Amino acid sequence: MRRWLMISATLGAALLAAHLASAQSNRDRDDKGEPATSNYAVAVGVGLVQPTGQTENYYMASLRIRLNREDEDNGGGGGGRRESGIQGYLEPEIGYWKSTDRLIKGSDTLLGINLIGAFPFASAETFLGAGVGAHFVDANVLRSDSTLSGSQTKLGANAQFGIDLHVTRALTVFGTGRFDLVQGAKDNVQSKIYLGLRAHL
Repeated sequence: MRRWLMISATLGAALLAAHLASAQSNRDRDDKGEPATSNYAVAVGVGLVQPTGQTENYYMASLRIRLNREDEDNGGGGGGRRESGIQGYLEPEIGYWKSTDRLIKGSDTLLGINLIGAFPFASAETFLGAGVGAHFVDANVLRSDSTLSGSQTKLGANAQFGIDLHVTRALTVFGTGRFDLVQGAKDNVQSKIYLGLRAHL
């Protein structure tokens, strides 16, 4: 677990440094010469989660909703776009993983919402975020105890960081590292890392 924390912290610091070094670089522009951003984006991803000592496959999907929408700035004329390099998003998400342990069978389904701050530059975009959610998790998975049965609903919180690389104007490839704190879990920190595609609408 400590190794994952060290790698994730190093990656997060590198992404932030890359953003600061490139903050003044030219970003993708639309036909009016303004930064090209979308109001919505749908993402799907797959990766790994380490809830206890075992690593499992993790699947996710999310919808990003831009908080400072272009069509709401100055009556939709586009003249009110912000000078700042940060974009804010509200991000409903769903996540799922299932235990493959021989004795502990069960799954954890996450329904959550995140607040994301994205920093666009050149052909990429870094982001940081935090959120809360509900984990619908089997009791034996939650406590890592094969004698338990039934399922429970637990509160969770997360912190995350990542990067989007532009493939086209409407499609990016992203990578995310995050930590989820889950109420009542034997090991209350779930470390996750996943890759995916994001379609900008």
